[in-house]
Amino acid sequence: MDWYHALPPITRAVLTVYLATGLAAWAGVLPLKYLSHDWRLEFKRVPELWRLLTNFTFLGRPSIIWLIQLIWLVLYGGSYEQAKFADNTADGIMMMFVGVATCMALDLLSFLSGWLVTPILVRHFHASALVFQFVYLWSKQYPEAQVSLFGFIRLNGKHLPFAFLTLDLLLGGDIWSDIMGILMGHMQVFVFLFAYWFLTEVYPMASGRHLVRTPTWLLRLCLQHGIGRVPIQAVNLVNPSDVGFRAFSGRGRRLGN
Repeated sequence: MDWYHALPPITRAVLTVYLATGLAAWAGVLPLKYLSHDWRLEFKRVPELWRLLTNFTFLGRPSIIWLIQLIWLVLYGGSYEQAKFADNTADGIMMMFVGVATCMALDLLSFLSGWLVTPILVRHFHASALVFQFVYLWSKQYPEAQVSLFGFIRLNGKHLPFAFLTLDLLLGGDIWSDIMGILMGHMQVFVFLFAYWFLTEVYPMASGRHLVRTPTWLLRLCLQHGIGRVPIQAVNLVNPSDVGFRAFSGRGRRLGN
């Protein structure tokens, strides 16, 4: 299990959730009806808002496609997280929030336009789109990396999402989830190349002000609970207990005693 503990924290957590929910659903002990996404339930008088997040926790029951997507998550999600968020896990969690919000916004637009066209992007579960988002972001991070498929097909990293989309189509998978992942990935690329570059580097240097940053409460939460790595200088610590550290919390002794 060394490979499992060596995974970056976000990838490891997502993999654990998908393994647990997939095996629990296969065993018949997971009530999926309470996790699935349905705008009619989320818009009712007492809205079931937890579904906006829980629909990302179920990738499917164990199958060939399920296993392949878990491999994609480990290989490409883990590599991307290690490259982008090795020193700040909170930024990676923020990236996940942006992806989830983008996915649900696209789903809502598809749902609201259902009276005009078939709502092709409406799904009860969006975990596949989240996995494919990692693949797409990895391809943007390593566009010229050489990738081997099945040991005999070689292609550049930038072509990998479309190769996987074709593979999903051949295996009878849900290509609309892949397309959703690509759209989510495009939004992520915009956020990180524009907001996280221009608004966190160029604009602060020119004006001395910061407009976009990972929320302090999220940085503090990661520090307090030991979630991955967060640079302490990024948090305005009130006291040492903010990082779970109590170096001077015992009884004092006078020097010489």
